[in-house]
Order: sequence, then structure tokens, then C-alpha cells
Amino acid sequence: MKKLICLCLASLLCLAGCSGSPKSPTSGGNSLFKAGTYTGTGKGNNDSITVEVTFTDTEIASITIKEHQETAGISDPAIEKIPQSVMSSQSLAVDTVAGATKSSKGILEAIEDCVVQAGGDAEQLKTAANQTAKTKTEESRDTDVIVVGSGITGMSAALSAKEAGADVVVIEKQAVTGGTTAIAGGYLISIDSKLYDDTDFDDSLDTFRKYWDERMSYSGQQSGYPDETRWEEIVSKTGETVDWLQEKGVTWEVFTGFGPYPTAHNPLGGRGLIDEMVKIAENQGIEVITECKGEKLVIDDQGAVVGVVAETADKVITFNASSVVLATGGISANGEMVKQYSPKVAQAQTISVAAAGSTGDGMTMALEAGAVPFENFFTSICATTVDPRLASQVEEAAKLTTNKQLGVNAKGERFASESAVYYDALGSDMIQDGNAPFYYIYDSSDADTAAILEKGAAAGAVVKADTIEALAEGMKVDAAALKASFDRYNQQAEAGKDEDFGKSPENLVVLDQAPYYAVIFYPTTFGSQGGVLTSETGQVLNQTGEAIPGLFAAGEMSNRYLYNENYVLAASLGLYATTGRIAGPAAAAK
Repeated sequence: MKKLICLCLASLLCLAGCSGSPKSPTSGGNSLFKAGTYTGTGKGNNDSITVEVTFTDTEIASITIKEHQETAGISDPAIEKIPQSVMSSQSLAVDTVAGATKSSKGILEAIEDCVVQAGGDAEQLKTAANQTAKTKTEESRDTDVIVVGSGITGMSAALSAKEAGADVVVIEKQAVTGGTTAIAGGYLISIDSKLYDDTDFDDSLDTFRKYWDERMSYSGQQSGYPDETRWEEIVSKTGETVDWLQEKGVTWEVFTGFGPYPTAHNPLGGRGLIDEMVKIAENQGIEVITECKGEKLVIDDQGAVVGVVAETADKVITFNASSVVLATGGISANGEMVKQYSPKVAQAQTISVAAAGSTGDGMTMALEAGAVPFENFFTSICATTVDPRLASQVEEAAKLTTNKQLGVNAKGERFASESAVYYDALGSDMIQDGNAPFYYIYDSSDADTAAILEKGAAAGAVVKADTIEALAEGMKVDAAALKASFDRYNQQAEAGKDEDFGKSPENLVVLDQAPYYAVIFYPTTFGSQGGVLTSETGQVLNQTGEAIPGLFAAGEMSNRYLYNENYVLAASLGLYATTGRIAGPAAAAK
């Protein structure tokens, strides 16, 4: 999505409140730049970032971000702060924004491009800022409960701990709140919520168990639960969690669309859900501190956790507390941890689309305190398109997984049933025998899908052609192989029976209306199934199965109880919010 964000700041305004004017990297009154306005580009997280920079002879006078495709809500702090930092320091040697590092670097690269065009010394500007390391001030603060992480798990823990009478502080290492929740769709499966009292929907545990069992069976396991008692206990409380959050002011709508099971849906999506929860928390006196990274736990002589040491850009803060709740998410964005705990996923060269902050910080801190990681740690694999030029055209890229398309690998060969749920069986199939990445092929018979694909084709994110042979050329796959796969698929569709992979007849549709489209799908990970062993109340356990005093974990930090080697679509937000809601009052009671 294109944005036009003007940050045209007069240099005098940028310097208001500063002592003196910023010094140029060189002195003597010589011209540093060729005065004028220049346009430059840099590579952001999603695509190119275009900036416009105006120079006088001696300084950077204004910076305007003209165009970008960065993720709304995640990149916003970088878009706001980086130009301001460059302007105020007259330097390219500025800190990137936590959680938006790639966006920050893309903006700096685009500004550097303009500096070079203006005849400036970019290398000098990279070193013109403070040459000596800044000494961080030290600070000590007291509270009852520290929550590390501000996704739905952490915010639920904070709200429930506050409700139990504790003073609560939430720290978040990224510049924006929400973690992976903020980029989720906002759908939440729940059991027996009041939302469904006036509907005909069956939101019972039995209905959900059938849905869950179906998903779990995709991994080839007959039993779906590493700990069935724990699973049922948490799942049964998800409706209470939805109702509890609604009572506090969170907006929900009734939604159906995930198999036979209805869900609650926040119409503002994951970002809107987190924004509502943070606002509620702050109105209740809960302090939420961003760009504040938890570094290590404070442990007393008896082995009890009594606080967290955290760092901001200019401070080292020791938060002294009775309890700490780790809600830091999983390990998907930490390549070394993925190799260690999920080697299959690492070997598949998956792309993580989890929040940039999902780097296993909580795992590291918990293990140092004596915690035990779950055996058979697993990171689920799904198939999705990650091209922002296509994803930006639709609310969910999943809208392109209609089950009626044809899927082929890089050899142009079909390898699985396209009816397989993209989070489950297809994610497993695509990493076998070199099937990833793969292409979905569509015709023009469905007007809504074709409209999405046309926009994607115009943006360069979709291959479009009038013939399958021409489509193969654009896909860079063997034309004969693709044509053979395409023809056999259509023959079986006409016969109403998929003899190769057993695709259901209702989804076996002839593709015969040109133009044709191809979209590339990658093996991706949204989160990890693992974490550390905990008690029923979320208290972290040590090697002997004893609780570590003062230490709690929830969400992705403690979720292997709930999954085997699969993910259940729309289940995580409800489960993680519930584990946070359980851990909060337990931490407050410490």
C-alpha cells in the first residue's frame, strides 16, 4: 500500500531546543552539497522505499518519504523517527528502530542515495555522529509484576494481574506493541462464548474437538494432544477469555469461516486488537514501555526470580518485582534457535513472517534461570504468498487459497492435493523432495479472484499469460511438464475424480478460461510450538519438576501442551490470551 508521508521539516524547527546548530561533517565554510532536491530509493522489508531529500549548500534541509510498501503499524516508527534523527544529527549514523530494522535501513539507504547525488560524502556522514559510545544511565524501579512482551498473551497477563490487585509494568523491545499478534488476522476460536448465545452456531467443546482432530490428523498422528488434560482445560476457558476482554472494551464480531467452527473476530484485525488492549491497560494504570528490551532475569540467593534487567537506548533499568511473566513469543525469527530446536524447519529454508521480535529472548532468559525446554520443539510450516505487492491487494493472502486452483512445483509437476489446508498438510508436502517454493495456477473463471490477480499482475507480483506455454515461460519452468500436468488435471476434473492425490470433487474444477495466472507460494513459519515446561498456572518448572519462584510463562513460551506437529487455524490467539489470563493472577498472588 502506497503512502505519502511528509516529513518536510525546516532545519530551524528540527533544532528547536538544541544547544547550537548541528555541525557539518567538515568545517571551513565549504559547500558540502549541491543545493537542490533529489529522489533516492532503498530496499525496505517488503519492497523499495522512495524518499525525497532537499539540501542547501551545507545541510540536509528536509526529508520526505514519498512511497513505500512497508507493513502498516510495524514500520510506522521507523518512517517517523529515521528522517527526524537524520535531520537533527545531520548524519547517517543513526540508530535503527527496534522491530523495524529493515525498514530503517531501507530509509537510510534511500537518503544515502540522495546524498551521493548531491555530491555529499556519504561515508563521512556515516561517522559524523558521536564517535564515542554513549554511557547509559542506570535506574532502579519497583513494581509487583513485570510482563515481558506486549502481544495478546502479555497484555492479557497484564490486565488479569492488574485485576487481581497488582501494580503492573509491560516492557516491549520493539518500537510498537503487539508482536506477532499485530500482524495476525484477528480471528479467535473460543468455546461457549456469550457472543453465540443468540445464534444457531454450535461453539461447544465437542464441535471444536472434531475440528481440532481433523487438523491434527494432517501430521499423521492419531492423537492430537501432547497433554490432553491441559489442552481441554485451556480450550474450555477461551470463551470466558473472549467475554472477559469484551467486558473490558475489546471489540468482537461473530464470524464463521474456519471449517465448521465459528470464531470471534476483531474487525480491526490483530493490530486493532492490540491497540484496543494497550489503551485499556494504560487507562487502568498499567505502564507499557516500548523499545525496552529484557536482557536478563534478576535471581536472588534462593533461586527466586525477583525482577528483570532491561535496556532502552539510553538507560539500563532494573525492574524489581515479586513476579515476572515471560510473554516474548517464539523463536521463528532466530535462525540459530530454529536450527537447534526445529532442524526440519531450518533444513526447509523457510521464511519467517512472525514479528521481528520473535528471537527467543524469553527462552534464553528462562533457560538461564533453570527452565526446561519442551521435548520435540516444533515450528509449524505453512504455504503462503509473501509478496507484499500481492498481499497488499487483499486483506488476507489466504483468499487466494480457494482449493480450486492447480498447484505445481518448480519442475511444473503436481505434488499434492490443493484441498489440503495451507497451514497443515500442504505445508508438510511442499518441503518434501524439493517442492518448495511452488506455484498456484488459476484461470479467469472466478471474477473476484481474477480481479485480485489482475492487480497483482500489474504490480509485477503475478505471472499472467494467455496460454499455459507462455505462462510456463514467465514462471521459468519446463513448458512441456507444466502442460502435461495442466492437461491431466483438467482431464481428471472433467471426469470428477482425482486419481493422483484424491482432491475432493467439489474442488476439482476445470481450468479453461484464459488468461491464466501463476502465484508463487513459499514455506513460511508464523510461530513456534514449544517453549518451556510450566505448571497449570503458568509457573515455569525446573529440571526436577519444581516451580521456579517468581517466574511465569505463557503463549508461545509455553504452548507445546496444545499442539502436535501442526497448527490449528485461528486457534492461537484464544489459547495464548487464555494462558496469559491464567498466568496474570497467579503472578499477582506471588
